[in-house]
Formats: sequence, structure tokens, C-alpha cells
Amino acid sequence: MLAGPSGSGKTTLLNLIGGLDAATSGSIRVNGVELTTLSPKALADFRRDHVGYVFQRSNLVASLSVYENAVLQLRL
Repeated sequence: MLAGPSGSGKTTLLNLIGGLDAATSGSIRVNGVELTTLSPKALADFRRDHVGYVFQRSNLVASLSVYENAVLQLRL
């Protein structure tokens, strides 16, 4: 679980780990992979193979269970 007050950088951290945002300095290594050197396609492949998001509210379908919302993304 990732927790902290509003504005503490939780979303930024998750976006960096998932390769959605690029670091302005330093490096980001996840599972032994240096994300800052990957091409956009390689980042997409990395996200597909290693990263999953379950959003709290806005991207969930209200009529589906948590499991069904997660499976829906896999089916797409």
C-alpha cells in the first residue's frame, strides 16, 4: 500500500514506476530494468508485462466488482 497526505508525491511516484512520467534527473530501476533508457514502445511493453493499476474511483465501472473491473482491463 502507498499512503500519504495529499500532495506528497504518491501519484508522481506511481507514474514514474510505471513509465508514464519521465524523471527530470536520476534513474529509475524496476525489476532490474532501467526505465529512463527505454524507448516509448519498450516502456509500453514493460507496463504491459510488469505494471498494473487499480484506480480508486474515476476509472472503475460502478456496476462491476473490483475483480470484474481488473479483468475488464485484461480483456481490452
